[in-house]
Amino acid sequence: MDDKLNPDQIFNKTMGFICMKALVHIGALVISIIAMKILSAVFGGSIGIIGALIWIIITVGVAFGLDFFVGYKFKAGHVAVVTDAVSAGMIPDDMNAMAKESVTYRFPSCNEYLAYSMAVKGAMAQLQKKLNTFAERKMNKPVLGQLISFAQIFIGMSLSFSYDLVLFYTFFRDGKPLYTSAAEGVAIYYYCWKRIIENVMFLAIEVIAIMAIVFFVFFAFGAPIFTTAFANDALAGGLCAAGVAYFVCNTVKVFLDSRFMIRALFPFFEEARYAEITDEEYQIACRDSAKYDKLYRKAMSEPQSAPAPMQQDQGGY
Repeated sequence: MDDKLNPDQIFNKTMGFICMKALVHIGALVISIIAMKILSAVFGGSIGIIGALIWIIITVGVAFGLDFFVGYKFKAGHVAVVTDAVSAGMIPDDMNAMAKESVTYRFPSCNEYLAYSMAVKGAMAQLQKKLNTFAERKMNKPVLGQLISFAQIFIGMSLSFSYDLVLFYTFFRDGKPLYTSAAEGVAIYYYCWKRIIENVMFLAIEVIAIMAIVFFVFFAFGAPIFTTAFANDALAGGLCAAGVAYFVCNTVKVFLDSRFMIRALFPFFEEARYAEITDEEYQIACRDSAKYDKLYRKAMSEPQSAPAPMQQDQGGY
């Protein structure tokens, strides 16, 4: 259909959710800098190894806490809205209300989202290693093989790409039990990964290049600035510069990941809406990943009925 939304339109129309996800990382960055300033004062100008370890623990804890207990609402809400855009061909009039309703329906609490996220990401991480080995073995053309390797490196660096595809499937198949849809989504990705990678290969390489440049620039220019700011404490300055570079990279990556995810959803959706995974294929995935086997068994233990789905139009184009 001529009036269907393309990836760039969806990206632009859902920019509000992307910006909110980015603000979570900016908030973590601000707290990290404040923590370093406080530790510098407590340790008398030179934080030392103990102060550095305390700062790292605080920074990691804050980043994890904000991401899972605040950021998940924006992340899942964004994927829910994009699900409608890709499957039904339209953006809901009230995106915020639709996102809140969809996320609450699927994940009544952050603990349920956390459990779902850990189960899916664990299975995806193991299966991705298997795919990496398979790709290296099958690629005979040197140039194509290198491009596939770079794309696989990106996916290995951040499971958010493949995880978002599974989350998309969970919202798309909202009439199915939570872990049943998760197990199906992971299996679909596992068996159609090549087509997805081929569609986003060059974008993955672009993302890696941009991330490397951003980190280097912010670390190189930030280290001397923060060293001066922290009374010439090179350790504090270097750590703070690395922290800033990391959080800036994560903030930039939110926008790049969102663009990447939306682009990948189109080929994934074409596979997902008609896919029928056989028992044999499920067993192969279970054999290849102990964590997927655990996810699959959890899915099989769910009551195979769910409340009436919220989405009415899931027919696609």
